Amino acid sequence: MNPSNTSADIEAAAAAWFARREGDSWTAADERALEAWLNGATAHRIAYLRLVAAWERSGRLQALGAGIPAGVIPPRGAWRFQAGDATSEPSVGSSKPGWLGRRAAALAAGLVAVTVAVSLWLVSVNHLPEYSTQVGVVATVPLSDGSTVTLNTNSQIHVHLTTARRVIRLDRGEAFFEVKKDPARPFVVESGDKRVTAVGTQFTVRRDQDDIRVMVTEGRVKMSRETLLSHSAATAVAAGSAAQTRDDTVLVEPEKPGQAEDLLSWRSGYVVFHDTPLAEAIAEFNRYNPRRIVIADPTIATLRIGGRFRFADSDAFLWLLQNGFPIHVAEDGASVRLTRR
Repeated sequence: MNPSNTSADIEAAAAAWFARREGDSWTAADERALEAWLNGATAHRIAYLRLVAAWERSGRLQALGAGIPAGVIPPRGAWRFQAGDATSEPSVGSSKPGWLGRRAAALAAGLVAVTVAVSLWLVSVNHLPEYSTQVGVVATVPLSDGSTVTLNTNSQIHVHLTTARRVIRLDRGEAFFEVKKDPARPFVVESGDKRVTAVGTQFTVRRDQDDIRVMVTEGRVKMSRETLLSHSAATAVAAGSAAQTRDDTVLVEPEKPGQAEDLLSWRSGYVVFHDTPLAEAIAEFNRYNPRRIVIADPTIATLRIGGRFRFADSDAFLWLLQNGFPIHVAEDGASVRLTRR
């Protein structure tokens, strides 16, 4: 195989090797080929071991749970997939490609995109499927109507799809929706008493306590507020616009250049800052990492920072703070304290 040059190539190769090894056609020759690839570069081994470790932590059933009936365990080898013709990656095939294989393909693609293994939980609560992600994990959920939902870190949804309606309840976090057009079944995202309704479009909804922020990248949606006692007039939000609620009001503003790309960079494993106050940047980074970064000196909270960072690599972010700003970084148990230097 040709050597992989970029981190994306390495992550793709690691995911393809891992999927192939989990199949039922793994041979001694395959094992030798994998060892040769792992020994080819330290980055190869790191990418593969990180994937294996995360997979073991999440569990096979949890990671493959999207769309599988509760209590059904997929047999070994049932989730093989066609990895495609990407250069330097092994090709994996199956004589019985099916919905389970497609789920695994989506899983491997997610692993490559965010450099961490998907930890996707599926349980049944009141007969409604529930999907959630852990801190630092991004996962894509294919729905039975042909739509897909990509969950950001520490997010949770409940899904209710019937012949008459499609309702997604966003309990916490953020999700990007790619809605399969079906005029007979509007697609509704509920977040508290807020409603976002679409027919066929692409948009993201982020929940911040009782308020939401919506970015529409294709089509249009309608935002409204419903309680037991009232129903607000719907506010239209078109593609290229962002909207956020503040109690009973909806504020809509045109998209700024590059805003959608920045706000959706989490789908590729990044956070992006533009002249952002340090306190806001730290709050965003803390969404993706169990190790909390704490501003122990309020005089540095207003320092401005910019750049594009992998949210899984907080060490690189902290290195920048210590070497590019008058900031001292100190480990403090399970957290990191920032003070002025």
